[in-house]
Amino acid sequence: MNRFQVYFLLVIPLYFGTSSLFAVGVEVGILGYELFLKETNAKKDPPPPGWDLQISQLGQDFQKTTYLDRVSGESMFVGIKDKDKKERMVWDLDIKLTTGKETGLRPFYLGKNHYIGYEASRFIIGVGRREHLFRPKSFQTSFDGGDGLFLEFLPLPNLTLQFFLWDHHSGSLLFEKDRFRSILLSLEPPRQGLPEGADPNEKRTHHHRRHAFGILYGDYLKLRMGLQYLELGTWGRHVKDSPRETKVSGADGDSLLNGNLGFGFDGEIYEVQFDFLWAKGNDRTSSKMASNTGSIPISGEAIQIGAELRLGDFLFRTSHFLSDREERNGKNQIIRDGYVSFGTHPAQTPYISQIFRIFPSAAVTESGYEKNFALREGRCFGYLSELVLQFTYHQFAAKVVGSYFLPYHLSGPTDGRISFQKRDFDTFFIGEGLLELSIKEDSVFELGVGISQLFLPESIGIKSNFGYVFGRIQI
Repeated sequence: MNRFQVYFLLVIPLYFGTSSLFAVGVEVGILGYELFLKETNAKKDPPPPGWDLQISQLGQDFQKTTYLDRVSGESMFVGIKDKDKKERMVWDLDIKLTTGKETGLRPFYLGKNHYIGYEASRFIIGVGRREHLFRPKSFQTSFDGGDGLFLEFLPLPNLTLQFFLWDHHSGSLLFEKDRFRSILLSLEPPRQGLPEGADPNEKRTHHHRRHAFGILYGDYLKLRMGLQYLELGTWGRHVKDSPRETKVSGADGDSLLNGNLGFGFDGEIYEVQFDFLWAKGNDRTSSKMASNTGSIPISGEAIQIGAELRLGDFLFRTSHFLSDREERNGKNQIIRDGYVSFGTHPAQTPYISQIFRIFPSAAVTESGYEKNFALREGRCFGYLSELVLQFTYHQFAAKVVGSYFLPYHLSGPTDGRISFQKRDFDTFFIGEGLLELSIKEDSVFELGVGISQLFLPESIGIKSNFGYVFGRIQI
């Protein structure tokens, strides 16, 4: 935990004092889970190259590693929630403290918003975490936000301008997006060359500051546009820093500019979302696959589409993400990289978004900028879709979610463009179905159970299902 995080955790209680904290809502919860992971014996064909479980950095075939058939565990959390203002001061508190490293979780998780600020007639200046209101909304659980100093300007009733003046970008992790990711971490062999006592999952995080600007305009029809600039530095698995340039300017020019332009229409019974996304930058890399030694330009695009229909107690939603891919020459060397995404994983099914956590593009997460063609912690270009069917009756809710990921081919020359042709995609796929039942009383009580089934080609040789229970109460 760095100095900024410690200061940020302490400054809010100190500011409001003990009398104000007495009125803050306290939230407690428990989470239990059980994972069944089984290797099948019959294999008609060898697994596709790069699509084994890849527990280590270099990758290992699933058949050559000893795995547990069942992994069980539980965790607990306690948090505070409060949103209010006093005179010109405003605050939105949402933080969860977890049971600690023995569960694989981080010591604390901020919510989508956790800040204090000063409010005038047309602007708010604040410090803490603030959600990026201008980011795509096609998927129900996608999120991105800044951790630092922000300014919001409201010149008109339906116009919001967000300026993130300084953002200590750390992947914008949420508890609900990270609670199952540690299930397989205990099965990972330690990385070589680490000093004694070092955390094998710890990543280098040098000068990864981010700045962002966004516009949100409209009421029922919302138009949005955003720009995010990030200094990559040595943040990631295969990045390569320039010590001389870093010493002079604080960064070596490895940077990423990410933008989005889109709209959303929210009617009485239906909703439509569309966003065009793009990324440009440069990555000094240690990868030997680069056509120009030590450097790869980044230039990519992606699209997101979402639609929702609400009929009485029923809700149906469909969400889609399609990225371009890296451009390769006839020697299978990378000429330029494709789209790079920010924020949490867009999907909500546990295998795809947390247990395996396979992103549908290159991505900047809490581990930095990464590409990794693997079943676990994959960052690979392709197509991701999600279907949601939800039924709500008074306090009872039933939800069925289906997720499907289809990557591009991993080898051969490519033009690097978005493709809608089936021949450009791999025969490998990963699918998942989730059923979740819960009882919820307003926002103060929730108890539920979820069951998920993983679907993979027979050549992968893995069968798995997952179950979990969750509960929370706010007092």
